[in-house]
Amino acid sequence: MLARRHIEELGKTSDQLGEIAVAIRRHGAANPNAQLRKPLTLDQYRQSPSVVDPLRRDDCCLVSDGGAAVVLMSTQRAKSLGISKAVPILGFGQGQSSWDVAQRTDLTHTCAAVSGATALHMAGLRPQDIDVAQIYDCFTITVLMTLEAYGFAKHGEGGAFCTGGRLEIGGELPVNTSGGLLSETGMPGLQLVLEGVRQMRGDATSQVKDARTCIVSNQGGIMHTHSTLVLGNPV
Repeated sequence: MLARRHIEELGKTSDQLGEIAVAIRRHGAANPNAQLRKPLTLDQYRQSPSVVDPLRRDDCCLVSDGGAAVVLMSTQRAKSLGISKAVPILGFGQGQSSWDVAQRTDLTHTCAAVSGATALHMAGLRPQDIDVAQIYDCFTITVLMTLEAYGFAKHGEGGAFCTGGRLEIGGELPVNTSGGLLSETGMPGLQLVLEGVRQMRGDATSQVKDARTCIVSNQGGIMHTHSTLVLGNPV
């Protein structure tokens, strides 16, 4: 529904969604711990069977089980315990539009704009200050909409932003560098936080050179509720 609205109202294309899948699948193929280690070409994406138009199979995340954990503490406590490479949370935010799709006044905007702006303001950063992003990718359209909401592209221009290898390692904004939900595992939440931590520590499998800031997104419902983290280099 959201993808169809973006295509019909804002001129997004299936190939633009496909380029998101291609980038994230390339990162997953380089991850020895990924559930799906198969790179994807745009031609292969176009041949992927339709699930619900305009979404194809390769637009949709994996189905996985697993677990993850993080330990949170103050900077002072981390230093007193001698913990190395403690990754600071520079900012965080949350936003919710409604409890039900019928209450949404617009299906092309989300409250990721609120959560992202809150987190970036707290961190004292702008979208152009972010080096790497871990974006909730239950579907490719979610990535596109979130990047627009965070201000990496203007509303309606996210499709073009996601093309030309911009989201790949070496591109302007590497996204989901361990393969995300489309390739690493379909286990949302902390999975993306963990890769953000690895990137900030400099020990990710597909490390972004000189990465100093990372934005992490999460969302629930049909993009009703959103949360955002901004991480920095270890203290």
